Amino acid sequence: MKLLDITHFYSDKSGGIKTYINNKIEYFKDKDIEHVLIVPGKKDNINYINHSKLYQIKSPYMLVWKQYRLLVNHQKIANIIQYEKPDIVEIGSLFLLPSFIKKLKEKLNFNTVGFFHSNLEKSLSNILKLSKEDSVVSKMTRKYIYKAYSDMDLIIAPSFYVKDYLNTLGLYNVEVVYHGIDVGFFENQAPNKDLQNALKDKIVLIYAGRFSKDKNFLELLDIFKTVYSLDNRFHLILVGDGPDKKHINKILDRGFTVFDYMKDKKTLAGLYKASDIFVSASKSDTFGYSIIEAQACGLPVVAYKDVSFPEIVYYKNYLASSKEEFIKNLLILSKTYQHLDKSQIKGFVKERFSLEKNMEELFFIYKSLSGLYQKRFA
Repeated sequence: MKLLDITHFYSDKSGGIKTYINNKIEYFKDKDIEHVLIVPGKKDNINYINHSKLYQIKSPYMLVWKQYRLLVNHQKIANIIQYEKPDIVEIGSLFLLPSFIKKLKEKLNFNTVGFFHSNLEKSLSNILKLSKEDSVVSKMTRKYIYKAYSDMDLIIAPSFYVKDYLNTLGLYNVEVVYHGIDVGFFENQAPNKDLQNALKDKIVLIYAGRFSKDKNFLELLDIFKTVYSLDNRFHLILVGDGPDKKHINKILDRGFTVFDYMKDKKTLAGLYKASDIFVSASKSDTFGYSIIEAQACGLPVVAYKDVSFPEIVYYKNYLASSKEEFIKNLLILSKTYQHLDKSQIKGFVKERFSLEKNMEELFFIYKSLSGLYQKRFA
């Protein structure tokens, strides 16, 4: 069986989508599956990562996010797919690719899978500050999502929240597969001692992710500014990059440390282990890799009671319905976090978000779709 992944969102500073694909590359290295990947790049190139074949197609930068490039050369994509003859093409991006891949499918006869990595409607609502789900933008976005995914053989959702959302759009051929992490790796890393010693008298909050409006990043900064004014023992660690990075020093003037995007998971785990509470103000995540990683290191989470977070957070009583409740939960947790049972948080992650377990489920889905196992799809 041959699987071909195609996505715009695979770059030096990519987030969850790149993590998901890299996990597949690692898992497939000793499995009976040929794996091919098409991503944008600075120039045309072919190389191998483990046993996965990586095609990079020369592509322009996106106008909005300069860390990403956009696959626009359809002829080169078509030539690669025609040459590789995959059994399954998995589309990891909503923009431009689905309608083009549909035309190729009719000609080349492969199965299509759409992985719903990001909720375009929620992201646009955050960016544009839309208050109503029945806005013109939301209605147009829902129609676009339906059109993009309705002809796919299968849609994979990273949470039941996403599956329910897709069902409301009239998309029912959806399978849920949680993302997974190497829980033992995060569990066994040592804290960053320098940071731990420097902040030994502080209540250390950490956020790791994109600094952007779709992640509600500016609201997170505003929340921290408020809690810091109430208790100056708080300290915020920010790990990542993005278009809103330039606003950090405009909103905050003390009590924070910024680290650039980190490829090295060992270094990132050291920061988690030197922290006390993970925070995120996002209202658009379809999953939340960093929340899982932080919990694997034993951290409680304060976030919004929205999107997938009620599924993936262990201590749900610290999930907030409003900005005011978010601040209140931080103040409450600042007095109790030292007494929480970290082993329960880690056990929750190990049981539900093990990389091996969830990759096995994904592998079974591919085999079923290609007819190598008994069909599980109507």
